[in-house]
Amino acid sequence: MIINMGFICVGAQKAGTSTLHDILMQHPDLILPELKETHHFRDEEKFNQGKNHYFDYYFKRRNQNKLYGEIDPEYSYFENSANRIKAYFPNLKIIFVLRNPVDRAHSHYLMTKRRGLETLSFDKAVKVEEHRLSSHYNRIHFSYVSRGRYLEQIIRFENLFGADNVKIVLFDDFVMNTKFIVDDITKFIGLSEYDYDYQVKSNSASESRSKFLRDFIYQSNELKTLIGKAIPSKKFKDIVMHKLSQANLKPANKEILNNDLKKDIYNTYFKHELENLENKIGMDLSKWKY
Repeated sequence: MIINMGFICVGAQKAGTSTLHDILMQHPDLILPELKETHHFRDEEKFNQGKNHYFDYYFKRRNQNKLYGEIDPEYSYFENSANRIKAYFPNLKIIFVLRNPVDRAHSHYLMTKRRGLETLSFDKAVKVEEHRLSSHYNRIHFSYVSRGRYLEQIIRFENLFGADNVKIVLFDDFVMNTKFIVDDITKFIGLSEYDYDYQVKSNSASESRSKFLRDFIYQSNELKTLIGKAIPSKKFKDIVMHKLSQANLKPANKEILNNDLKKDIYNTYFKHELENLENKIGMDLSKWKY
């Protein structure tokens, strides 16, 4: 069966990609993975299982008359992802959703802290970040600042897929005018117009109900290893862990970042980056500057 893979939204993390996924999956002519974020092109072990495994494992339905796509914000940051995607799908539409990198970094930090993996303050974590990113695991969880260097990520995908096939969306625009942005993306990826429910809101501020369950899900432990051995199906385990993670969340007050700290992080890590990015993409990023 010929699969028509139309697009991948590659990033950025904490920039509304979960909401975008939940809106787009309503379209009857689009098939997305059963669970958002397969990480297939991020992780070498997964990628080496091949293209057939990718479709068989992650997509519930197979229909050659539908358009396929994926939304996984890990792919913009991890360098090898772009080449791996190109190896599978030489002609593909690529989408970036970019968020103010200071806000994105803080949101990423709060997620890592919520999962029980971060013990440092945000200020301290940013200062020591460069020294922490020595392993794949640490790059996944502690890359608060480095993920916000969007320019090199965009160029990497444009070099492979062509600038005309790379669409840049600003998180601010997505939040303020969701219908216009989603309709524009729908057209970009080659789908017909559709009357989406735009009231979907995913990944709102939350915290864990149970720290025990949180640590069971996100940290290595003997109990999880024993249960894992008793359940042979990795796909089933992935689904169970996802459902447990969602069930363990409860609404929480959003932690506000101090304006002085925002300004300091912007000036230290992003000032020149944003100036170059603004010139590259031709969009007004003045709201991201301090």
